[in-house]
Amino acid sequence: MLLFWGELAALGTAFCWTLASIVFTRAGRQIGAFNLNKLRIPIAALCLTGALALTATVSPIGRLQVSDSLWLAVSGVIGLVLGDSCYFRALVILGPRRATLLMSSAPVLAALLAWTYLNEGLGWVAWAGILTTLAGICWVTAERDSQNNEYPHGSRMLGVLLGLGGAAGQAIGLVIARRVLVASDVTPLAGTWVRMIAAAVTIWSYALLRGQARSTLLLLRQLSIARVVIAGAILGPFLGVWLSLIAVKYVEAGIAATIMATMPVLVLPLVVLIYREKVSPRAVLGALVAVGGVAMLFLR
Repeated sequence: MLLFWGELAALGTAFCWTLASIVFTRAGRQIGAFNLNKLRIPIAALCLTGALALTATVSPIGRLQVSDSLWLAVSGVIGLVLGDSCYFRALVILGPRRATLLMSSAPVLAALLAWTYLNEGLGWVAWAGILTTLAGICWVTAERDSQNNEYPHGSRMLGVLLGLGGAAGQAIGLVIARRVLVASDVTPLAGTWVRMIAAAVTIWSYALLRGQARSTLLLLRQLSIARVVIAGAILGPFLGVWLSLIAVKYVEAGIAATIMATMPVLVLPLVVLIYREKVSPRAVLGALVAVGGVAMLFLR
């Protein structure tokens, strides 16, 4: 039953992150990827604090060892600050379809890290899945642009590198968090709260040092921006990240990341409906190949 619960949580994460990607693409182009990250993380931290109070699960935080708290904090900074900042910038440059396809490399990285860090070994089927996933990603990202101005917010190469950086941040953050959650009795909600607080402190310390705090907060005075940022924060770093920690609490990091990697398939109908974007047969095939490859990782 616990395995089934973990898989459902991972699937819920994919849905939340897919919707958040659509929301954050528009917001990121309005206010910038880093400003978006500075706003969404504290909002999510407030939501998590309220959820902890309502569910009376504050006590597991007090039972966390100092080393576990530090590792969760490191996980939050790597995944939520560095990784997500890269991903949001990739969303702005590439759009949600290609950016989420690049994020499908996260299970490959998570599987490799879990293999070396958590002793979750890989067989030949898993290695076949790695190669298949990379082939699907390369197939889509190598597609020839239909228009010369398809990337008005930056170069495609920069977008690809940032997308892969986002995938690496997610993979590293998940593997570190899984290690702590499995070894302690801390709940996924409490662990998510620690990660989010660490991320909020880090990103706003940087903003204060750069003198960006006031200008960032003033962005929320625009009601249209505030609504988009709050909606995205609830879908992404609050519900999505919470569900992702539930997933890695009960199933292996690679399995959880594999299910989360269904985002490219989920995002395709959304970009057609919302952006009226034409999806080529090549893009559909590449998405299916990439997701099929990561699914192979644990069919052994």
